[in-house]
Formats: sequence, structure tokens, C-alpha cells
Amino acid sequence: MRINPHLKDDLKKFLMEKIRSEKNAVKVISSYNLDNEEKQLLKQRFAKYDWDRARFIIDPSIIAGIIINVGSQVIDLSIKGSLASLQHTVYESN
Repeated sequence: MRINPHLKDDLKKFLMEKIRSEKNAVKVISSYNLDNEEKQLLKQRFAKYDWDRARFIIDPSIIAGIIINVGSQVIDLSIKGSLASLQHTVYESN
């Protein structure tokens, strides 16, 4: 089966634009719904990121704190992340 070359080009352009837009997308994961004041503090503290299309996700499993994802960068300020780091340190020291 042959794919229409125009359709193939359109799909490629769409996917490249999607990748470009997601590359700098901010995703904030918190254990509860952040209020506007908390969101503003995050935007001020991490001003270098593009917050126009930021997504805020609630995940109670992180216990407390936040996780910020921007492209491939992860800033883990959660209790769950701290416990995992501690577990890794203890495991490696044995």
C-alpha cells in the first residue's frame, strides 16, 4: 500500500510541530490542587519556563511537594522522590 506523499508530508509537519511544542511544555505534578497564589510563586521562582500552557496534575502518591517536568528535565521536590533517593543511597552503601 502506498501512502499519499502529501499526506505523509502533512503528518511529518504535524508531528514535528507537536514535538517542538511539547519540548518546552511545563507539567507540574502535586499531591493536591494548587491554588492561584502557589501557581504564581512557581511561575516567579521558575520564570525561565514558558507557563502559558502549563498543565497541573494531581497525584496523591507523591505524598507532598511537587514534581516539575519541562521537556526531558525533571525537578523532583516531592517526598516520594526524596524517599526513593534515600532508598537508593542506602541500597548502594551496603
